[in-house]
Amino acid sequence: MPLRYVPHAKAKEEFARLPPGIREELLYAIRGLMYQPHRSGPGYWVKELSGHPGLWRLRLTSFRRVRMYYSVEGTTLMIYGFGPREGFYARLRQTDRLHR
Repeated sequence: MPLRYVPHAKAKEEFARLPPGIREELLYAIRGLMYQPHRSGPGYWVKELSGHPGLWRLRLTSFRRVRMYYSVEGTTLMIYGFGPREGFYARLRQTDRLHR
């Protein structure tokens, strides 16, 4: 049974600002994560972030500078943010994003 996904409000804004090609590839990756949230798939790599247990990073293979970070809570894929590598990890430290 696939997970459902819930993007954080700021993640929705960040997603809307991305170019259409990147958005399309991210949606493809999200569909894959809904079935296997901790496995890389065609077109994307995932990795658990060190120092942040339960928080995962997705990197697209064709747009290597773009990141998404997420967690899995029960049957929900919680998406916290999208964006370029530059400043990505600084946004992780914004505690309002990670309140669960």
